[in-house]
Amino acid sequence: MASRTALLTIDGKPTHSMLDDRFAANPPVDRLPHLAWFGVYFATDPGDRFWNPEEGPQLDAIENELLRLCGIHSNGWAAYVQRLDTRGLREYYFYFGEGAAMEKVLPQLKSAYPNYRLEFDRIDDLQWAQYRKWLRWVSDNDQSLPRSRIIALITDVREWFLRS
Repeated sequence: MASRTALLTIDGKPTHSMLDDRFAANPPVDRLPHLAWFGVYFATDPGDRFWNPEEGPQLDAIENELLRLCGIHSNGWAAYVQRLDTRGLREYYFYFGEGAAMEKVLPQLKSAYPNYRLEFDRIDDLQWAQYRKWLRWVSDNDQSLPRSRIIALITDVREWFLRS
């Protein structure tokens, strides 16, 4: 993933964002109108880091399997556009098209990694509105953005996906 990275604060928590900007000029809105969210909750306490270094290889393995499964179930193409890391949670965002079976990813991932809390949700984002918001924020290249602005840009999607 070619990405722009940023450190920010969401809900008082340090967050690391990686946003793929390859689609900035021309997002494939007609081919990939749906946005999927996957959450990987860590198995060990990361302390004051984003993740426990001893758990890092396992988290990397989960990520690699997630990418592989999304490739299989996306009907050939899913755009992996963002990863957010907070203490205890890694979030992945993918755009995908009609006919994809992204809901099949989660059961297979859970089967491969039964000791992890793994979640999935999806929304329709026909104009890539969330991606455009994230891209505008990253383009500002301002690490001192007011917390309320950061929350407005990222929390919109989190509220869709992390509802109880």
